Amino acid sequence: MFRLIPAAIGAALLACAVPASAHVSLDTQEAAALAYQRIAIRVPHGCEGAPTTALRMQVPEGVTAVKPMPKPGWTLSLVADPSKPGPGGHDEAPPVREVAWRAGPGHALPDAYYDEFVLRVRMPDAAGQTLWFPFVQECEGGKVSRWIERPGAGQGYNDVARPAYPVRIIPRQ
Repeated sequence: MFRLIPAAIGAALLACAVPASAHVSLDTQEAAALAYQRIAIRVPHGCEGAPTTALRMQVPEGVTAVKPMPKPGWTLSLVADPSKPGPGGHDEAPPVREVAWRAGPGHALPDAYYDEFVLRVRMPDAAGQTLWFPFVQECEGGKVSRWIERPGAGQGYNDVARPAYPVRIIPRQ
């Protein structure tokens, strides 16, 4: 019985550290340094009941080789960072500052449904650091949810109203 208590305490602490899933998030909390990573952006609801019509993700500093997956019925656009040269090699594309999906007519994501937007990226050589992925979710009627806040000194993830999503970079194995 006493062995269950430490396990229960550990599980409770882990649950507190894991970002809430009530807003736009990613399907991973960790990624290996210098590794290519498939990331799914999860959209669990619209904005105050309104359907989602667009999703924009700002690419964190150091993340390269950004290749989003097209989504049927949605227009995909990339905003390049002209101030930085491309990496060369098979990642010849210039660095991307932002990825955006916009719903075509009849393809908005209703508030009652969940969907994912997928991309592949290469993580920076930043083991031990946390990258913050900010999102802007646009919805019908001009409603917007900005998931862009970072906790300040002495704050945790759940201390901000609309947090960006954190991904901890771990050593490559």
